Amino acid sequence: MTVILPPGPAVEVRDHRGRSYRVGEQPQDLIGCSRAWMLAFAWIAMAGIGVLQYGFGVALTALHVTGGTSLEGALWVLALWVVFQAGAAAPTAVLSQRFALQPSRAVPLGAVLCAAGPLTVAYTDNLVLAILGYSVLSGTGAGIVYATCTATVAKWYPERRAARVGLVTGAIGCGAVPFIVSFAMVLTPDNRTGIFTAVGVIMLVVVAQAGALLQDPPAGWWPSHIDPRQWAVDKKLNRGLRNNLAAIRQYAPGEAIRTPAFAIMYLILVVAAAASLLATVYTPIVAISQGFPLAIGALAVGLLAVVNGTGRSVAGRLSDRLGRRQTLSAALLVEGCAQLGLVYSASAGATAAFVVFAALGGLAGGAFYPLVASLTADFFGEPSAARNFGLVYSAKLFGGLLGIGLPALLVTTEHLLVPFLVAGALSLAAAVMTRRLHRPGLPQVGLPR
Repeated sequence: MTVILPPGPAVEVRDHRGRSYRVGEQPQDLIGCSRAWMLAFAWIAMAGIGVLQYGFGVALTALHVTGGTSLEGALWVLALWVVFQAGAAAPTAVLSQRFALQPSRAVPLGAVLCAAGPLTVAYTDNLVLAILGYSVLSGTGAGIVYATCTATVAKWYPERRAARVGLVTGAIGCGAVPFIVSFAMVLTPDNRTGIFTAVGVIMLVVVAQAGALLQDPPAGWWPSHIDPRQWAVDKKLNRGLRNNLAAIRQYAPGEAIRTPAFAIMYLILVVAAAASLLATVYTPIVAISQGFPLAIGALAVGLLAVVNGTGRSVAGRLSDRLGRRQTLSAALLVEGCAQLGLVYSASAGATAAFVVFAALGGLAGGAFYPLVASLTADFFGEPSAARNFGLVYSAKLFGGLLGIGLPALLVTTEHLLVPFLVAGALSLAAAVMTRRLHRPGLPQVGLPR
């Protein structure tokens, strides 16, 4: 890599496309530590909220098995949590940019809202209160934490955005694993209040403390050990250029949503999110319905959560080398096959295969979000990347309704495997749809007649 400037005052440089970069400032001069600390704090904050999504299915199944709760209403609580979590991402990005809302304030606020979820369900069985506390408040808080942490990491690592955003979003799955194990081993209706209260307090302390230490770099900041002008054109220096091209121009959110690429990307994420959420929430329920012990369902979801988390960073690295669209297509193919494999293994009573297919589904299900985030920057440009991704990410709210809400209608019937068949088929169709993804702004050239 090329050292272009010694530590010192910031200097503005522009690349061949007119994009501006602020170069010359070291992270130690700006925040008193390495930028790796910002990555670590964001990772910890994201890990702290993972139980809200990935632990819910196991907790619900454990309580249902021990006679503590009805499934249908509780599943809709989680479906609405996803709606508010995904819906909060875009407003958070707008507030952060327009009103300079610092992550050290946004994430602790999100932590308080997140803790309201476990604390609410710890002390009440009222469905309306559960929706207010868990779905609305906790979902909104999780969206604030998610959007803020991913945006902060992307700002500190503009030259390695895909891998680093994948790593920090993957913390959600990894952070849920200890809670999944605890729920499967000890959670009963009798100790529900104590366990959920502990979860809420731990979440509040960990997420708020880590978030309070987060800081953003100045707008347009770029690491001084890399020449951004060379990075924009040199395929040896920036290997991601070999299979990924930069945006032709910079698109504001209002312009981005009017492009065909945005519509296709949005539809793909609806399908991908629905399939991923379906597996995350219903895998332990399917395990019990097919005669597997709860431990197998918890093992499948725990492994799903781990590979979901670790797979995000791997997907980001692969997309730099193989291409974002190609990697996204492969992830959708794996997701589709995993959903169909879950149906087969559950019907056949194949315990080991059931766990393996759950893990494959988690691996693919985690890859979608960093890939789409990187595609958003590649297609629509850097300055509004956080706001544009917030709009695309809102597709997850429809995925929550389709992947969690609608299957709840079948949870007490013998047809619970049908949604997995539909999700598998739609994932395979979405893999084909990626061929229609093209950077906006390219001229339409017809073949000669």
